[in-house]
Amino acid sequence: MRAQLYLVALVATARCSKDEPTAASVDVPAARARPTTSSSTTTNEVAPAVPITPAELVADGKHWRLTTKHGPVHVWIPASYKKKGAATIVYVHGFYTHVDNAWRDHHLATQFAVSAVNAMFIACEAPSGGSEPVSWQSIGELLDTVEAGIGMKVRDKRLVAVGHSGAWRTLVGWLDEAALDTVVLFDAAYGEVDKYKDWINGSAKRRLITIGDDTKKWTEQLHAKLPNTLVLDGFPSPDEKVPREVKRAQIVYIRSNVGHFPLVTGGLALPITLRVLRGKLLLDQPLADILDAGSDE
Repeated sequence: MRAQLYLVALVATARCSKDEPTAASVDVPAARARPTTSSSTTTNEVAPAVPITPAELVADGKHWRLTTKHGPVHVWIPASYKKKGAATIVYVHGFYTHVDNAWRDHHLATQFAVSAVNAMFIACEAPSGGSEPVSWQSIGELLDTVEAGIGMKVRDKRLVAVGHSGAWRTLVGWLDEAALDTVVLFDAAYGEVDKYKDWINGSAKRRLITIGDDTKKWTEQLHAKLPNTLVLDGFPSPDEKVPREVKRAQIVYIRSNVGHFPLVTGGLALPITLRVLRGKLLLDQPLADILDAGSDE
């Protein structure tokens, strides 16, 4: 990893956040309407040869903020989003924040944009502490609510749930959802790790990606029971494409020393991990090049 790259990422995300569009709130009815696909937000644009800045990537995408009975939901898609082969990535924040704060303070739109993943990104409300109830007990209900709110079909194939820290309380309740094919535990393996073991062993079509930092005690226990785990000591380099064997592996465990909160606030670990997901990226440039493009803004 190049010297000072982590600092570049922090500066880039902080600057980009100033240009993130503010979406008007949409009140979602309790009864689900059957929406149609919006052609205005789906294009066949060719990715540029020279990386545009993170701020431009965010501004060129589309953002919704939905007001729902389970709290706010943020949705973001890149300008070059293609329905065919796209993923739906649901991000669940951890304790000590709520989704509006996480969206703003963690610069989530910027991190999603620089990952260059062809996906619809959904950030939902979740407990900010152990005393709060889980906001969304069903990921299926969440997807239905998003469909009704944005008037656009939400793919339930290549459905990915990414959760940081205390998000494990939400994610563990989603494991019985048939459509869920990938779970990313972002330093979130605090409890009930055997449920994740049973889930990944339940189908060869599923993927489990785990980042262990503060949670190494539990992640080591989990992956000791999963002998097919591909273990990485640290994140793949942002200067290069994610190695093919990492993208192909069914079970990936990344040992991290980044720090529990910098994993999601630092602007680097989250986009790198999103690039570990299977699928063609919308931009062909390494992550470091995309971040560097915005370093002089």
